[in-house]
This record gives sequence, structure tokens and C-alpha cells, in this order.
Amino acid sequence: MASSQGRGIRPPRVLIVEDNPNEARALHDLLVWNGFEVALAATARQGWSRLRSWGPDAVVLDLGLPDADGLTLCRAIKSDAQLRDLPVLILTGRSAVRELVEGLRAGAEDYVAKPYDPREVLARLQALLRRGQRIASLKTYHLQWWNFLRAFVPSPILQALQKAPQEVVGPARMRPLSILTVTWGGLRERLREAAQDGRLPAGTLGQALNRHLEVFHTSIHAEGGSPAPMVDEVTMAWFNIPLPCPDHAVRALRAALVLRERIRRLHSELPPGLRFVPGILLHRGNALVGLMGGSGYRHYGALGEAVEAARRLALIAPPGEILLTPTFYEAVQGLLPAQPWTEAPAFLRIPLYRVSTGSHPLSPSSSTEKRGR
Repeated sequence: MASSQGRGIRPPRVLIVEDNPNEARALHDLLVWNGFEVALAATARQGWSRLRSWGPDAVVLDLGLPDADGLTLCRAIKSDAQLRDLPVLILTGRSAVRELVEGLRAGAEDYVAKPYDPREVLARLQALLRRGQRIASLKTYHLQWWNFLRAFVPSPILQALQKAPQEVVGPARMRPLSILTVTWGGLRERLREAAQDGRLPAGTLGQALNRHLEVFHTSIHAEGGSPAPMVDEVTMAWFNIPLPCPDHAVRALRAALVLRERIRRLHSELPPGLRFVPGILLHRGNALVGLMGGSGYRHYGALGEAVEAARRLALIAPPGEILLTPTFYEAVQGLLPAQPWTEAPAFLRIPLYRVSTGSHPLSPSSSTEKRGR
């Protein structure tokens, strides 16, 4: 193996955990001569310390150590989240099959029995390093795709795919939902300005809107909700999907209160013309939930009369207010003060309830005061 130092690439690092100084030195010289960086450890304790401080790319491990069995160190490596992918080559004088099998079961990737042929040690070690490089490349590729997916798929759905994939990819089902809908006061006018006379640059409008939506998504995710794609000027979030939660109405209410408070703080950083004041409506009802679409495109969503009613009613929510439908109010009654909304349009056939703006047990300001005490 030619040295890579001349190309500016760090040579592979190998930690040798061997208590016999003569054998350790012979193996050290063999690897250094073939372009490796090598560190030595004579005990399991020293080996564990060097693993943490030096960061090797592979470990050559003797099973017979003075302070602990090498198998114990191997198991510790494979049970550590940061070290488990580190390849381990057992190099030992034990020729009994049972000990070698135990080493492989402990997580070692390969072994060589003493006395060894130096060419075999090099070949096996280089094979382990190539395998480790492929694993590292796959992990990097997986991480890149995961970060890409996070930009397009709501976090609760990605989490459900990890914990309970059947909740996402399983058959559609009816489920009770708490639905949070938001209309952004002033957004329609700004969109008209950007489209018609160009007084408002589209980029400036987009940046301001994204700052509002970032606050929306953060508030929803903190309570385990699933945001839906924005339709016109209405944003929506569902609670109790994809993973069920018995207190979904309380979670939706907390998210609404936090959202209203955080948007107020955001507006202190924006010019008046780019402040979109949320009108929030909370509804509760049953909906068909699951993957929707054909073979070429699918999205996870909720359909039904409750979802459509929440979207329509959100359009009459005044900026800065939180309104509750009767079904939602029934689920949270007694948790916070709410009064009938007397300014409701005459055509509205159901009563709505208005959440007061004062401090109460669920409000962000009240929670902050309690933590301060």
C-alpha cells in the first residue's frame, strides 16, 4: 500500500491493542512500512482511551489482554453509537474455533490466527478499510437524502416512517382529528401588489412569508402536529396523525396560542407592510387519513367534511383572533376562558367561540411565569 501523505490525504489509522511488546512492535513496523498511521495500546483500558482520543479507522485486537478479555472491548466498541461501525480485526494465538466464533459474535469483522503471514494481515485489513469506506459513503448518501426529504416531507411523517411505518403506508382509515387552520391577514393584498404593479418585489414578499411559515411549522412540530401544504392563503395542520395521541385537542390549542405569540414577536422585526397577522380557527372531527394519489405521485393527507369545514371557516377568522368550533370547544372546555363570538357573520349557522387574549394556564406567557418561579 503506497503512502498517501504526498497527495495530502491522511493515511488510514490503525489502533493495535496488543500486550506483547515484541508482537506489537513487529505489527507496528509492518503497517507503518505499508503507509498506515499506527498507535499502540497494551491494555483494554488504554485501547478504549485511544479509541476516544485518536479516532482510528480500524482496530487490530488481541483477545488475551492483562486487564480484560479482548471480547469485552470488542463488545464495548460495537455497542457504542459513535464506534460501532469501526472495523475490528482479531489477531490472536487462540486457534480454537469456539473463541474465534465468540469474537465474530461479539461484532468483530474478521480475524487472523497467530502465527500469521504479514501479507494476509495486510490483505484482510485493507479489505476491512474498503468496507468501512463503503459504509461511510452509504451513510453520507443516506444523510444527504434524509436532509433533502426533510425539506419536502413534514417531520412527523418522517418520524412515523421510522417508528410505525404502517401508520403512513398502511390502508386509509377514518380517524378523529384536531385541525388548526390559519389565514394570514394582509397577505392577499401584498400578493396583488406583487402581481400587478410590481411595487413589492416578489423575492421580498417570499422571504417575509417564509419567515411567518417557519414560525407556523415550528409551533406545529413542537406539539406533534402535521402541517399540510398551503392552499391559497390558508395554512392547515392536523393533530392525531400520523401517530395517534389522546390529547390532540390540547396540543392543537397550545400550538395556536404559541403561534399567535411568536408571530407577534416576529412582527417587531418586520416593516408594517410585511406583517401578516394570523386568524386562527380550531376544529375537531373525523377525516379519512392516509396516502392519497396514484402510482406516480402520492402524498399523506386528510380528507372529509371536517377538513373542508375548517378550511372554509378559517376564512372568516379575524386577524389576531383564535376561534373555536363547537366540537373543538367541547373538547377543551374549562382549560381556558372562551366566549361566544358575537361578531360572527349573519349567514353562519353554527356558533363560534373566541379565545381571550389574557393570561391563562395554557398561554405562553403564563408558562414562562411559572418556569420563572
